Amino acid sequence: MLRLGIVSDEIGQDFQHALGIIKELEAGYVELRSMWGKNIMDLSSSELKKAKELIKKNDLKVSVIASPLFKCYLEKGAKETAGDLFLAQEKSYSEHLEILEHCFELAKMFNTNIVRVFSFWRQGDLTDEVLDEILQRFEAPVKRAEKENIILALENEHTCFIGNGKESQRFLARVSSKNVGLIWDPGNAYFTGEIPYPDGYGLVKDRIVHVHVKDAGKDKKDRPIWLPVGKGDIDFKGQLKALNEVSFSGILSLETHYVPESGSKQEGTRESFSGMKIVLQSLGIEIA
Repeated sequence: MLRLGIVSDEIGQDFQHALGIIKELEAGYVELRSMWGKNIMDLSSSELKKAKELIKKNDLKVSVIASPLFKCYLEKGAKETAGDLFLAQEKSYSEHLEILEHCFELAKMFNTNIVRVFSFWRQGDLTDEVLDEILQRFEAPVKRAEKENIILALENEHTCFIGNGKESQRFLARVSSKNVGLIWDPGNAYFTGEIPYPDGYGLVKDRIVHVHVKDAGKDKKDRPIWLPVGKGDIDFKGQLKALNEVSFSGILSLETHYVPESGSKQEGTRESFSGMKIVLQSLGIEIA
């Protein structure tokens, strides 16, 4: 039995409407990243209160605070943003440390113990020297997370230094804290050239606390593109079967990124959610 959720802004910025779609699709969890034209980190206290009320009204639970923590450069000084910040502002590492506390506050407000983090914008390869610096930058945040009983969940992100299973394993092997886990994103791993399942998954399966579901394939020029779940190259049948076999207790959170031609994000989410359910049903896996 697996639990399903959806990243709300993959439907749209109208949070009330997005929650209605999530409830209609019978997913029990919502992942919070941006709404009403703002990143969650920038919402006012009244907006946060309204969001919480709407979540309760729709009888949903929050899976993760999808913060942009450490989607920034290792070096000092402002540079051009290297990837999607989902309405957040480019900030330095020191500024990210300042919003760390706010992330913890949000997690407690929305009754989740998972805060998403990243591994800094990718500039070249993940050398041993770069990995050492990333680990050093994580030391203080991990200590704070341990004190606050929050899990810092590193997402493998292809625009950051740690983008797949192999790179995630190198990081996690050096961090033994129970307050550090992995948001496993097979789609992002695919974009780095890794085979997400079974290759990438097999390297990190023991540290996964949350899963992003999105499918991908190649265009006519052999470039990676997002596709509806079940219509790409990722072996989601094998992936979901493996998660079910270990009684995965986290959430499968749809983050489709796919938008059909002349269509909308909402339509892309509906198509991908349907594709995910078809795979689950073909495997005889019950949805909690």
